[in-house]
Amino acid sequence: MKKNAPDEADRKEEVSSLIETLHVTGRRLEDLTHGEVDTVTDRRGRTVMLRRAQDHSRFIEAAKQAAILNALPAHIALLDAQGRIDSVNQAWRQFADANLLPESAYGVGQSYLDLCDKAQGDSAAEAQRVAAGIRSVLAGTVKSFSLEYPCHSPTEQRWFLMAVTPLASQSPHGGVVMHLDITERKLAERTVIRLNRVYAVLSGINTLIIRVTDRDELFREACRVAVDAGGFRMAMIAIVNRSTRALTPVASAGKDEALMSAIKGILASADAPKTMGARAVREKNVVVSNDSQHDPQVVFKVNYAEAGVLSMAVLPLMVANDAVGVLALYAGEIDFFQEEELKLLTELASDIAFAMDHLDKQERLNYLAYYDVLTGLANRSLFLERVAQYLRIAAIGGHPLALFLVDLERFRNINDSLGRSVGDELLRQVAQWLTHHAAGDVNLLARVGPDHFAVVMPVVQPEGNLEGLLEKWLQNFVKHSFRLNDATFRISMKVGAAVFPVDGTDADTLFKHAEAALKKAKASSERYLFYTSTMTLTGSDTLVLENQLREALENGEFELHYQPKVNLVSGKMTSAEALIRWNDPRTGLVPPDQFIPILEQTGLIHEVGRWALRQAVKDYLGWRAAGLPMVRIAVNVSPLQLRDRGFIEEVRSAISIDPQAAAGLELEITESLIMENVDHSIASLHALREMGISIAIDDFGTGFSSLSYLSKFPVDTLKIDRSFVTEMTASAQGLALVSTIINLAHALKLKVVAEGVETEAQAQLLRGLACDEMQGYLFSRPVPEEIFKTKFLKPSV
Repeated sequence: MKKNAPDEADRKEEVSSLIETLHVTGRRLEDLTHGEVDTVTDRRGRTVMLRRAQDHSRFIEAAKQAAILNALPAHIALLDAQGRIDSVNQAWRQFADANLLPESAYGVGQSYLDLCDKAQGDSAAEAQRVAAGIRSVLAGTVKSFSLEYPCHSPTEQRWFLMAVTPLASQSPHGGVVMHLDITERKLAERTVIRLNRVYAVLSGINTLIIRVTDRDELFREACRVAVDAGGFRMAMIAIVNRSTRALTPVASAGKDEALMSAIKGILASADAPKTMGARAVREKNVVVSNDSQHDPQVVFKVNYAEAGVLSMAVLPLMVANDAVGVLALYAGEIDFFQEEELKLLTELASDIAFAMDHLDKQERLNYLAYYDVLTGLANRSLFLERVAQYLRIAAIGGHPLALFLVDLERFRNINDSLGRSVGDELLRQVAQWLTHHAAGDVNLLARVGPDHFAVVMPVVQPEGNLEGLLEKWLQNFVKHSFRLNDATFRISMKVGAAVFPVDGTDADTLFKHAEAALKKAKASSERYLFYTSTMTLTGSDTLVLENQLREALENGEFELHYQPKVNLVSGKMTSAEALIRWNDPRTGLVPPDQFIPILEQTGLIHEVGRWALRQAVKDYLGWRAAGLPMVRIAVNVSPLQLRDRGFIEEVRSAISIDPQAAAGLELEITESLIMENVDHSIASLHALREMGISIAIDDFGTGFSSLSYLSKFPVDTLKIDRSFVTEMTASAQGLALVSTIINLAHALKLKVVAEGVETEAQAQLLRGLACDEMQGYLFSRPVPEEIFKTKFLKPSV
């Protein structure tokens, strides 16, 4: 060590001597060149730059670098090899001034690494990453380091790109730290992201609109798509109540029950007009809050904060320039709803509103296709579909099913007299009555014609009494008062019935057969009829039935049933009407309306009518011989019989067996039949009267007879048609009409009998109008001769 000490000292002395020599040499060169040159050349041609020129060159180079750095928009700091800030550019200084950064001299001379290492709070982790990146660059282990980071101010959102590169290609020579403002790019990226989210919602909902079939699904799925595909925190659709104009939430996604309950509560309260939804409806324009935590128009700030909602928009759903609802969307970002987003969302709301309108119209068309607009009941098409379903169940269950068709009697008269609006109101009230008292379930009832209703009974119990049920319906219906134009009306109805599986196994057939039964009931005096095969006979069927009727005549299968006529004052029976019944051994008792049309069509009515006339005379004489009260028997005369030239002689022959026979016989002839040939009718009636036979005009009021002719007819009794009796309790006009007929008949010295009396109220009215007699179910149904004799005829004392 001692040996080397002089050498070290010698070297230092030599270095010091050389430096002094360089200084002296440099000053001498400046003196010799008078400072006018920057370089000199030796004898060997080697160039040496003078010190002054070197200093100036370095200054110029530094100035150039500074000018370049200052011209750049990025904030740049030059670091030495230890990470201290050597210098900063103009952009760095301006940023520090604008943001009031506390570092003196803009951080020059401070350690950038120390600043990062000492960072605290939310940015500490990010600062550690930056420090590690700078150290890696300074150490030469990486060529560069970069990082994007937010740097938001109280007034705006900002993002920067930090890039660190070495100052020279070989370390250690320091580094360059650059902070580039990328806010515009970030905002553009966020806009793209937001727009993509909105486009996703728009696409999803447009796809939904194509396949959706009802409003509830549209609303529910639209909210789901907004949350799932659009990334919204929440979504809600509320609809405007047309009468109250209040908003009612109908679908939502992302909202819990507590929040939805709170929203429903405020929308139903007095504060509802203050809500953003109410404003959107009222102003027919979008209402936006891009900072829901600090916006006074937002109601549930705390709830939304807990759910991560930072901005929201409420868009009106417009149909025909009317706000019918709102779409509310809730985003997790501040300032989410910008111009471009709102433009697309307005289009979205328009699409939803269009779908709502389309579905409403489709539902309306579907409703019109399957429902009656006036009554709200199913129409024929839907009713038959329902019947088909019930038939499948009945077939599986092995039980009968019944279908009833109801016709309102004299409805057209009410409609024409009082106006269509009154008629419509009557139909609505009838629909309500049938729903509650006949069908029991609106789904079992339909309106199938202007004044026709249909009822299906899906299950008929084995012990079920359908006739008793219909009797109850009819009685209760005719007793019911319908309030129309401050007046009380009562109407009657007729019913046709068909039963599965006997009368048909499919809906169309069963309905057709119930129609046939109703048609027959309307053409007869029966209030209801069940379908029989004779109602829909073909030509070949008619031939078969004709042969069966001929056999019935030969085999004595026809019989007479008797229905009493009663004095309205005394309540005692005065006479009876004979009604033909066919006791078919194959099917049982057949009502007259099911076979008499065939008798008339085939001409068999002459023979059967002749039999009925003789049988009535025979029964009368038998009662007389047995000492029973003498009651006159009324026998109906068919049009074919009266037109037959031999009819008078047939009657004469029938009563010739006993001198008392004529006194016990009355012939009932319909008003329309008499009016077919007035002169012939008058002559025939005179001939019958001369035999001592009583004559009655049946169904009076339906044949449009002239009063002058009525006074010429040799008749004894006028029978008021049952439709007038029914109408009498339904309207003041009906009552006045019956009163006029009674007064007219009495003025002509005729006895008056009211047909089809079914209620005590009808009997009381007729009694008050001085009607003489009544006939109808109120007193008795038609019964066989033996029952009639036992029940109503008591031996004379």
